[in-house]
Amino acid sequence: MNPFRYGCVVDGEYFCPRPVLEKELSRLVSAGQNIVIQGERRMGKTSLVCQTVRNMRKFKLLYIDLLGIRTIDDFCRKTTSAILSLDKRKSFLTSLIDLLKNIRPTLSFDPMTANPTLSVDVSATTPSDSIETILDAIEKLSEKKKICVVFDEFQDMLYLDNANSILASLRSKIQFQPSIPYIFMGSVRNSMAELFSNSRSPFYKSAALFDIGKIDDEDFIPFLKERFKSGNRSIDNQILKRIIELSGNVSGDVQELCDALWTVTDHNKEIDNEDIFDALNLVFARESKSYMPILSQLTKQQLAVLKCISLIGGENPFSVEFIKASKISNASSIRKAILRLVNLDILYLNDGVYKFSNPFFKEWLKRQ
Repeated sequence: MNPFRYGCVVDGEYFCPRPVLEKELSRLVSAGQNIVIQGERRMGKTSLVCQTVRNMRKFKLLYIDLLGIRTIDDFCRKTTSAILSLDKRKSFLTSLIDLLKNIRPTLSFDPMTANPTLSVDVSATTPSDSIETILDAIEKLSEKKKICVVFDEFQDMLYLDNANSILASLRSKIQFQPSIPYIFMGSVRNSMAELFSNSRSPFYKSAALFDIGKIDDEDFIPFLKERFKSGNRSIDNQILKRIIELSGNVSGDVQELCDALWTVTDHNKEIDNEDIFDALNLVFARESKSYMPILSQLTKQQLAVLKCISLIGGENPFSVEFIKASKISNASSIRKAILRLVNLDILYLNDGVYKFSNPFFKEWLKRQ
């Protein structure tokens, strides 16, 4: 069985330990500190947070995925569904219904799974009232067993009607719950910065910044070697460093390339550079249909800039060297092209360097 997992939250043996980050995150949670998690996509933010909190015996994890919410009703529904997952006992359900009585909870059972579901009616309440009711319920439940609340994809709160008012209501309630640590995560860095770094936002400086970057090689390489070893495949450190480099130091992409390597090799195989070539071809075969729509959106100049960044890097795209290599006459045209590529989420700026959101698209483009 393939020992690599990507594109999902992982735990247990599939989770690569990150002891330094886990220790610091545990310390902040134990102190009741609210935290905003920073990091690029596919860096394992959700896996790290969930694994860390679940390993803390004094806390229960209340994980709420806000992806796609567009109304206050969506927020209430997702939050109450998450609360419901904490405990399935009848006594818990009864107490939860009582705690949420102001927003008219209705208990029903899924006809296929027989699992209980809880719907709420927020039509007769104001957003601030419904938020207050739900957070009061969380606080009451936390008296029996400490709860750590995780709001994932928190940037989608910005899409709600009257978002600023709703965020203000949420913030005003959270600040009076010092014993409950709230963790805020998001996959859109600019939107999260708007929420926590903009002085006009209700959440301005309301949480400790916690950055999750690439996994250190001294942690990642032994983990990956052990995963390959489980299938009697051997791989040396230099090959693994090459895999990490090709994957842009993004843990999710590293696991994806390792998954492909596992697929193209047999038991008792010593993995070499030729195998990496075959694994990349497999990744391209899986993903190439998504590459063509990207290219169809680009002008000739934008494509030229993108191709040039894939070949010589995005460290200094306005230099004389880059202008010459791209065959574009001036830096102003390059700047406009890059702005478009960033807006399309093909590139992103990290520590002054323009990088591909998908490192495998970069490798595919280099071969064209």
